[in-house]
This record gives sequence, C-alpha cells and structure tokens, in this order.
Amino acid sequence: MSFLRSVALTLAVACISLPATAETTKWIPAWYAAPQPDSGDAKLTDMTLRQIVRVSAGGTSVRLRLSNAYGKTPLNLDEVRVARRDAGSRIDTASDRPVTFNGQTNVMIAPGAYAVSDPIDLDVADNSDLAVSLYAAGPVPLTTLHDIQRAVMFTAPGRQTSAADIPGPAADLGIGAAFPWLAGVDVSGGKSRATAIAFGDSITDGYGIDRDKGATWPDVFSRRLDEASIPLSVVNAAISGNRIWHHGQWARFGEAGLARFDRDVLAQPNAAAVIVLIGINDLGHSDGPGKDQYVSGQEIIAGLRQMADRAHSKGLRIYVATLTPFKATVFKGYYNDAKEAERLAVNTWIRQQTVFDGVFDFDKTVEDPSRPGYLLPAFDVSDHLHPDTEGVAALANAIPLDVFTWAKQLKR
Repeated sequence: MSFLRSVALTLAVACISLPATAETTKWIPAWYAAPQPDSGDAKLTDMTLRQIVRVSAGGTSVRLRLSNAYGKTPLNLDEVRVARRDAGSRIDTASDRPVTFNGQTNVMIAPGAYAVSDPIDLDVADNSDLAVSLYAAGPVPLTTLHDIQRAVMFTAPGRQTSAADIPGPAADLGIGAAFPWLAGVDVSGGKSRATAIAFGDSITDGYGIDRDKGATWPDVFSRRLDEASIPLSVVNAAISGNRIWHHGQWARFGEAGLARFDRDVLAQPNAAAVIVLIGINDLGHSDGPGKDQYVSGQEIIAGLRQMADRAHSKGLRIYVATLTPFKATVFKGYYNDAKEAERLAVNTWIRQQTVFDGVFDFDKTVEDPSRPGYLLPAFDVSDHLHPDTEGVAALANAIPLDVFTWAKQLKR
C-alpha cells in the first residue's frame, strides 16, 4: 500500500471514529402552541408583533421555536427580540434581548419547517410572562398560526421590537386574535426536569375562558405542580375543533390528532408525560353512521389506544381524561342521543382500561349531578359544551398530584 493511500485510509477511519458533538444543555419546553393552517390570504408588511406568552417553567436561558409549517414559500423575519413582560405591552427594558439564529438577527424558515433560535441568556421565573417581538418588512403571508389567543398580542407599524411599550389598539391583521409563527419557548437552568404535554381540543386550548390570566386547565395544573415542588413543566398542545381521525372541517381546526401526535407530543424535547382529552369533536362533527366522517365510540377507543402505544414506545407516561358532557349544546347538529350513547361507551372503557398510566375523570368533575349528560350550569361558558374559567380550574384541580411524584426522581 502506498504511503499516500495509507495516510488517506487512516484519516478516513479517524473521521468515522470521531463521536458526534452532544448537546449538553437540557432544554425543557415551557410554552407551546401547536401550529395550525390558515386558508386566508392575509399578509404582514412593515409591522411589529409583540406576543405575550406565559411560561410554565423558569430558568437562566431560553430559546424560541418558530414555525412555517403551512407556508408555501420561505418565511423571512427581519428581527426577533424577547424580554420579560412588565404589564400590558410594556416590557422590562433591562431584560430585552436580541434573538439570533445561527448568529444572525434575521431568520429564513423553509416551507413546512421550524427554526430554533440560539440560546439567550435571560433569567425567567416559573409561571411568568415573556414578550416576544417579531418584525417583518414583508410582505409575509400569515399562513401558519395558532388560533386561540391564550394571552394577548400587540401590533405596531414599522420596526419597534425594542420599544418599551406598544400603545394603542392592535391592527386588524385579518387573522382575528391568532398568534402567527411562534410555536414554542424552551428554558434551561431551572427547576423543571421534564415536561408534561396537554393534548386535546378547545376545552384544553382555552376556548371561551378569560384571556391573559393563565387560566387554562394546563396553566392551573402547572401552578399546582409548582406549589407542590414537583419539577415538571406543563405545555399546552391543544387545537380547538381538533379530532382524532379527521382533519378539521375548518382549516384552523388543524390536522387530525393521530396525524399531529408525533409533531406536537413525541418530538418535544425532554417530554416525560402526556395528558390526552380528545374525541368529543369526532362525535360532534359527525353526521352519523354511513357518512364519510362518521366516527364511532369504538373508533375513538382505537385512536386513543394508538396514542398510548406510540407514547409508551418513546418512553412517555400517558394519561387519559373522560369526555365531558355536551347535552343541549347550542352548536347545531353537534349533539344527539346516539352520540351521547357513544360518549358514555367511550367513558366506560376509559374508566376500566389498563392501556393508559392513569385516568382523570373530567366528565364527573363538570357534569351536573342532578342532570346526567349536562354540563354543570356554574361551569358552563354558555354553550353547554365548554367549561368556563371556573370549570377548567375544576378540571385542573381534579388531577391528583401524587400521580406525578415520579418527576422528583428524574435526573437534572
């Protein structure tokens, strides 16, 4: 063998043998919004968006996840900044930080892709608010968003990402109160050792409850864990109108739960558990046997089994909640007695099965004890389907904390 060939072979073997550089920072998801498609043609031009997010876990550094999941062209954002929120749109200016992506202050995200920012040194408290400000010179299509605004968003013309305050009414972007692009906030250096993901539909997403108060049941549950010194972050991966088996009848109802489970649950860094409450829309948005999108109780059960198998295959604990009451709901065609029979069959199976790691009986928590199948009036947002702010707090308080004490044994 020639000398040069010997050297080349030695170098090749050395390169193959070199270990990949491991990521040493442990990132914990502290806020999440499952991306949804928008079928409109709204665009953003020369405008700043300041989005408020409530993180369930704190730390000494953060990173952002942005999504162009439903974009047809690359998404260009010219500047992104993050700061601790003071009040309203006002930020703590001493905490204001530029967000970079591979060292650059602007970012381009390919169609269908995510972008993860560089780490940002920023002290963040558990269950506190951050302000994420994004500027686009545009025009940029608003095709990827999250429909339910759990907090609040402020807008301003021009580049005002570092402004201390953004006063005045928000501009009409043509997307209602939705969040564009921002999909996640991760933290490191804090108390939380892993994340529990709440997966479901509008009852989890926060439809009809008080905004900007951290009032969803995952928010309330997060605070309970914190008060009990259980080091587990909670993020909300729900989509209003979501179903297990079918994509949404309206674009913003999102991809089917089984289709997005990998993206919104299994792909989350340091996920340790998932709590599933989904299936009522499979019944409500179904026209009945023989129709294209009819889903039976047995098919809902089969879908839940799939989620359990997939979660367990990735080492996650998975908990399931019973489907809540919906008799007399105001949504036309959503309820009938045959659908109620299917709901009761699903709940009977949930209470008896051994597939999941635990059961939370949300049905009995918010049901009117004097009228089975009806939502308790004191918990009714007024549509006889969605629990109100007090109702979702009751759901959070119905989860026994001792089920999650295993989180104390996780390694930091």
